[in-house]
Amino acid sequence: MNFNSINYIIFLPIVSMLYFAIPNKYKNIYLLAISYFFYFCNEVRFFFLLPIISFITYILGLFLDKNKKKSTFIVSILINIGTLLFFKYNRFFFDAINSFFNIKFNLSKWLLPMGISFYIFMAVSYLIDIYKGKYHAEKNFIKFALYISFFPHILMGPIDRADKFIPQLNEEHKFSYERTRTALQLMAFGFFKKIAVADILAMFINQVHSDLNSYTGLMLIFTAIMYSFQLYADFSGYCDIARGSAMILGFNIAENFRVPYLADSIKEFWRRWHITLSGWFTEYIYFPLGGSRVNKSRHLLNLFIVFLISGIWHGNTINFIIWGSLHGIYQIVEQLLTKYKGKTTTSKSTFSRILKTSFTFALVTFAWIFFRCKDVPNAIYYITHMLNDISITTFKQELYESVKSGFDGTAILIYAYIAYIIITTAIMIIMDFIRNFKLNGQCLTNIFITMKPWKRWLCYYAFIALIMAGFIMNNGGYGTSASFIYNNF
Repeated sequence: MNFNSINYIIFLPIVSMLYFAIPNKYKNIYLLAISYFFYFCNEVRFFFLLPIISFITYILGLFLDKNKKKSTFIVSILINIGTLLFFKYNRFFFDAINSFFNIKFNLSKWLLPMGISFYIFMAVSYLIDIYKGKYHAEKNFIKFALYISFFPHILMGPIDRADKFIPQLNEEHKFSYERTRTALQLMAFGFFKKIAVADILAMFINQVHSDLNSYTGLMLIFTAIMYSFQLYADFSGYCDIARGSAMILGFNIAENFRVPYLADSIKEFWRRWHITLSGWFTEYIYFPLGGSRVNKSRHLLNLFIVFLISGIWHGNTINFIIWGSLHGIYQIVEQLLTKYKGKTTTSKSTFSRILKTSFTFALVTFAWIFFRCKDVPNAIYYITHMLNDISITTFKQELYESVKSGFDGTAILIYAYIAYIIITTAIMIIMDFIRNFKLNGQCLTNIFITMKPWKRWLCYYAFIALIMAGFIMNNGGYGTSASFIYNNF
């Protein structure tokens, strides 16, 4: 039951109505049962792992809160991180066994359980913060288990912190029309990003990557840029739907994206992209390594280590290690340039900001090539052929053929599809510009507050029409949509 499915659109209103109808003392039990049901619908084979990890972490948290023994702390972290490492990297282990004993162990039975990275990270942050004395362990198992498994954030985050989420379970949540309206607006943006932008872009991007030899420079450059927008629309769309779903029920969960492609430096980009994961790595890896409170060489090494680990977390192939290493190198070079450049020479002009933002986007897009390509040879081929045959005529023909290969329709429909890509991606970019420069980073739904009712409803209907058109184009009208990219992490 993905967020972007008809099942979820039916599921959420029913869950919400029952939640507000039952007595307050049963609400947490009800939400926990619903969250487990939701997770079970998405992950049947390893469903048992979620309650087991929740219970073990709950018990270990109580022990840590009483005695703060280092041995208990180490065991608790090893159990969680060890479980994550086993499921994420068991392919290396099993491949070694298969090779050594000349057997063929079926790896398909040990695929990565959905959401494991995110709920393990929440469990680990909970245990570390208890050990450091930042807060006391939660004595109510229902509340703790709900913190780990709350259905809006269980599959792909955000990685909520216990001290932010658990206190909300002690509050009385009542239905609010204003809050629900804001939540539905936020969810509409999320559905628009996922269905009208990410899924549609994926159709021709996947076609290009399935046959790189058939495409030349300008098409490869265009595809790389569009993949940047696809990945952003896909994951930030999920997060908007997650936040909106939680908001309907009266909960606030962490924001994960804040117009990242308008960042004017790599450092700023990581303050805006996957904010909760970046914050987790900063607090639980970067700071323990010494952060910036060490000599310059060690500080730069710490930055590289954090991004290398980030790459390894994203995947168990060399591609992701290169991707993480690239961002580590970006950070190091940026730090060195800042040191030698000096603050006095920093220009605040609009032109300078545009130049730096464009350069940052180019660096991020270049790194995404390793993120998207299936292996290093494909990534190298992609990069080395990006400047071959830079021709507008060839580009237009290749774009048409790539869409035609993945979209069964007449020439008029193919051109309509291309126009749809341009329009929806442009709308998403404009929305980010409005949020960044007009709303000063506030939630985009605030723009509707000042609108006249007829304008507001016109926007609503336009968004619904574009979303429905995306459903139809991507699925032939069957009402389903592609799974989210970060389901794989």
